[in-house]
Amino acid sequence: MTDEDPDDIAFHVAACSFTPRLVEQIAGLAELPLGDWAVSEAAMRRLGWCEAGDDVPWEDTFVTAEGHLAHLGDALAVSFAHFYWVDDDAWNEDLWGSLPGWSGQANAEREVFDAHIDATVAAFTQRLGPPEQDVTIEGGTSAMGDGGWRHAAWRCGDNLLVIGPRHEGLSYFQFEEAIVYIGSIEAAAPLPALCDFVSP
Repeated sequence: MTDEDPDDIAFHVAACSFTPRLVEQIAGLAELPLGDWAVSEAAMRRLGWCEAGDDVPWEDTFVTAEGHLAHLGDALAVSFAHFYWVDDDAWNEDLWGSLPGWSGQANAEREVFDAHIDATVAAFTQRLGPPEQDVTIEGGTSAMGDGGWRHAAWRCGDNLLVIGPRHEGLSYFQFEEAIVYIGSIEAAAPLPALCDFVSP
């Protein structure tokens, strides 16, 4: 946790929900060789995703039509929910809740964050069928407290699509974010520990 007076801290959950159209787009991207930057970038531009502007503190980031941030490296990570706090000192700006397309909820507990993960798993289950693996492990951060981290995974060609939370890098891993993550995996390879697979 933090040394701040608890009265000065407001826990927040910010989210950008998935539309059926975006679920379909991401399911299509999961069939591509995402390690090939040119192929991935061209595909995202065809979908109408645009490069993030200077107000977003990440490189190699695209923005979906709905407002999700999609970071493209060796894998694709699409952020859709954040669990964090805002106080009067170190984190005094509600970055996530103020992004276009995102909605923020102050005084929100982990259950609200978890509900966004559950809804996203349900949306992708409708498109992809039941996940190959759906597990809950002990998770959380020192800043946000302990909790159960749910991860669901589907094989999509040579990729693994995973939905679930991870530590959020901008806060020096104090906060948590929920992502749809697509990374490569050999067809015959066993599933990895999903929490490690999506680690930043």
